[in-house]
Amino acid sequence: MIRILIVDDEPIERMALQRIIETSFTEVEIVGQASNGREAIESAELLKPDLITMDIKMPGINGLQAIERIKTFSDTVKFIVVTAFDTFEFARSALQMGVSDYLLKPSKTTVIQETIGKVIQEIRSNRMESEHRRMDSERLRRMLPIVEADIVSQLLFDDAPSLHLSEMIELLGLPATKGGFVINLLLSESSHEGRHEHGRHEELEGLHAVIVKQLADWNVHCWIGKITGNQIPIILFMEGEQSYRSYALIMGRKLVQAALRHSGYEPFAGIGGLYGELKELRKSYHESMLASVDLSLPARFCLYEDLPRHDSKSISRLTMELEKNVLEDVRRGQFDAAADLVRQMIDVYEGAGERVAIAQQRVFEVIIIVSRMLHEMGVDVQKLYYQGQTTSYVQLRTETRVLIAGIAEAAARSNGELESGLLLKLKHYIKDHAHEDLSLERLAAVVDRNPYYVSKLFKEQFGMNYIDFLTECRMEAAKQLMLESEMSLKEITFEIGYNDPNYFSRVFKKIVGHSPTDYRKQLLRPANKKQL
Repeated sequence: MIRILIVDDEPIERMALQRIIETSFTEVEIVGQASNGREAIESAELLKPDLITMDIKMPGINGLQAIERIKTFSDTVKFIVVTAFDTFEFARSALQMGVSDYLLKPSKTTVIQETIGKVIQEIRSNRMESEHRRMDSERLRRMLPIVEADIVSQLLFDDAPSLHLSEMIELLGLPATKGGFVINLLLSESSHEGRHEHGRHEELEGLHAVIVKQLADWNVHCWIGKITGNQIPIILFMEGEQSYRSYALIMGRKLVQAALRHSGYEPFAGIGGLYGELKELRKSYHESMLASVDLSLPARFCLYEDLPRHDSKSISRLTMELEKNVLEDVRRGQFDAAADLVRQMIDVYEGAGERVAIAQQRVFEVIIIVSRMLHEMGVDVQKLYYQGQTTSYVQLRTETRVLIAGIAEAAARSNGELESGLLLKLKHYIKDHAHEDLSLERLAAVVDRNPYYVSKLFKEQFGMNYIDFLTECRMEAAKQLMLESEMSLKEITFEIGYNDPNYFSRVFKKIVGHSPTDYRKQLLRPANKKQL
């Protein structure tokens, strides 16, 4: 309903105009009348009309003065001025004030209908545009956490980031920072044994939502990954003059306290080191995993830089990178390379004259992290342990090789258990639902698998990221619509699942090699030649 206020110092003029409006237009309501400028201002503030017909010559505050006052508290209301003067000076003043149109006294009914009808249509168009903007904004608001989680996944876990990673980062806006680091919030399930899987998943999702809200309330510049298994990876960006160590300790403590307040889980925050480049954040993630080995620490958080480096600085220096590289090789499924790196670690300890018990302890800690990481990737690894305290480095190498072989076998078995039709099911589902907001989590739920595992599997089998395949499906749908319909490019944008026509055009040109406009012209060219 469009609300109209009629302002005129002559009662007969007000009643006549009201009658014409009410008999000529539907979904229009005359919400009031005013006989002078002061009443017009008060009525506009109280009744909040969409359109005001404003007589210019009135006693006291005239029409133009009233318009000026009303626009100070309502910037959306439209005005049609009514006057007996048809002069250039008047028209210029009215236009400068943003008046939509004017009527001369007296005017024919058809002129009144045409003038008011035009402004009513403008109001309706503005409402539709405003609603579209609101819906786009709401879609974007819902989409941003998904984009953010996908960026975290690609930066920390994916071997081959999506072609659109830079666009996704641009959409979020990379904070102007002095580097970033990863906190991996690990949630122990020791007090949740026997809990139904569905109830556990719901509780973890609820806790994830709490952590997201807390970080927003703290005004922290960060990107939050999706919860998978029982860990939440968070990339935090440095700002201001606070030191990395001070900020990392504060955030680790606050995250642990928030998780304790809002769940029955036992949280532990592993904190990786500070890195200046996005591509280096994967190292920080590996460090955060290594910092989570000893979950019994009273503080419930640990910085990687605070891990004990044993008695020898040279051992620490030589093994730190080896430990991180072991995790990277396991994540890629390169177990032979990982086993070789672990052997190198053992060689370092032996070469430094370290006691074998110390070497066994450190190697076992790394293997625990490996099994924990594989669990998050959907690989079921049975509990690992050494037969007992090793007494020689020869025995340590042998038993460690057996443990890693067991891990590799479990990973291979997990991959082999994937039914033959699953990959085809993934592909068909993406094609059928490409026009929807299709997140990795939703895709993984379709086949009842871990999201990171599905992402890795998809790239291994099809040679591309699932986002790239989704994009290709959308581009094929766009090309088909250009060929078979007369839909505008804006309509095609929304039809295939995008919200921004400019973004669609950029992606289309990158994938197809031509802009949508040029591609459509090429489609039409053969038909035009045929007609000649």
